[in-house]
Amino acid sequence: MRIALIGCMVLNREIAHLTANSKNVVRSWWLRQGLHDTPDLLRRALQNTIDDIEAENEALPAHLRFEVIVLGYGLCSNGVIGLKPRSLPLVIPRCDDCISLFLGSAERYRKCFREVEGAYWYNTGWMEQAFYPSKENYARRRAEYAEAYGEENADYLLECTNNWMKEYRSCGYITNPICERPENEAGARQAAADFGWEFTKIEGDMRYFNLLVNGPWNDEDFLTCPPGCKVAADYSNRKIQAVPDDDL
Repeated sequence: MRIALIGCMVLNREIAHLTANSKNVVRSWWLRQGLHDTPDLLRRALQNTIDDIEAENEALPAHLRFEVIVLGYGLCSNGVIGLKPRSLPLVIPRCDDCISLFLGSAERYRKCFREVEGAYWYNTGWMEQAFYPSKENYARRRAEYAEAYGEENADYLLECTNNWMKEYRSCGYITNPICERPENEAGARQAAADFGWEFTKIEGDMRYFNLLVNGPWNDEDFLTCPPGCKVAADYSNRKIQAVPDDDL
């Protein structure tokens, strides 16, 4: 099978490892981390990439055409809601976000969510590709605020942007089964100490990633949205559903 895969950069190591060894032919398109902070921006970037893939696919020789588009995204702040494949089926994991992918299933994420209360999740992908809470990152951000808005405003702005941290009590560090970096675990442990959080180490699991790249895309773990439909919310553990696109 020939697969077009669109993924967030935090998944790069796991996906690249699996695609290199997959029986399928997989070509990846990567989007920068952080788009889920602005769901409309993520939705627009994903739809534009889907449209580009489908347009390119029409120009390819028949034997080189993709058969499916797979997303390395979950619900991601509703950023996938409204996506419309027009000529290829679109496969999306039934999960809230990438933490389920790193843990191997949405059910395991729900279990860890119950057991590790108030956890902020760290792992290699996030620590390499994203802004994550640490004294060094906050010092860097404060310097940016000071340069842009002046010293008098920098501390106030940093306090406002960090207001969310009072909701967290734990640091959940997810290991990488294929590429563990001791310095990342050490960094997560240091962040937990700096912020007064309890540190919990949790083994990562490649199951969801393996299904994403190699299939089968079973209905429990994935939505397959056919051409002519669009992705809509499903307010249950299934997260998403395919509904007819009324604009067609």
